[in-house]
Amino acid sequence: MVRKVKRELKIINQDDGAMVLDKSRGIYFQVNAAGVIMLEGLSRGMTIDELVKKLENTFSIDYAQAKTDVNEFIDLLKEMELA
Repeated sequence: MVRKVKRELKIINQDDGAMVLDKSRGIYFQVNAAGVIMLEGLSRGMTIDELVKKLENTFSIDYAQAKTDVNEFIDLLKEMELA
């Protein structure tokens, strides 16, 4: 199943990740480098498997960890009503 980010978010890159602004609701939050990759991937319509593979390759982590990271991130976005 593909998840997309529901709102237009402004991503301001920083040294260790990014600050993400949701102007429509006046909220912001910070994400690490993996969060940036996942947000950008979701905005381009990447599947969960594609995101998992991207994290595996970018950060040299195993499949199980990458899958957990993606699922937890998507759950967080759902809680924030962004996915």
